[in-house]
Amino acid sequence: MKNLLILFVAATLFSCETSVESTPEKAGLDPQVALDVMNDYVSACNELKDPGKWVEKHRLLTKEFKRDYKKLIKEAYEADPEMGLGFDPIFNAQDYSEKGYELNSFDSKTGLVVLQGVDSPDFKTRLVVKLVGDKCLVDGAGVIRMPEKY
Repeated sequence: MKNLLILFVAATLFSCETSVESTPEKAGLDPQVALDVMNDYVSACNELKDPGKWVEKHRLLTKEFKRDYKKLIKEAYEADPEMGLGFDPIFNAQDYSEKGYELNSFDSKTGLVVLQGVDSPDFKTRLVVKLVGDKCLVDGAGVIRMPEKY
């Protein structure tokens, strides 16, 4: 009976299909994550989606980013219920490159990613990526969670 149980367990383990997804998220600090997040955000803005809901649901943003974004928006509307911040805190601007962004530079030591507008290289925005477990996530963008040195 014991041998039958061992045979059953071994057969079960070896017959299971396993899939190891090779994604940049698992490879370390990756500027592509910042680029994907920003271009996804541009699409959401172009479609006039609620940025707060977008931030809340996005899987490539850290919990701390989401928390600080929510706090910043809440405090801005408490201070000025009509205008709030008066600018987009993720872009750190009122305007943005509606056609999306491309990589300008990446510092692999600090995780700082600088993006520039596809249609207007003058539109630049900075993000910070960091590893959370084995995933690369955006932890800062615009005025949210950005170290003063950037």
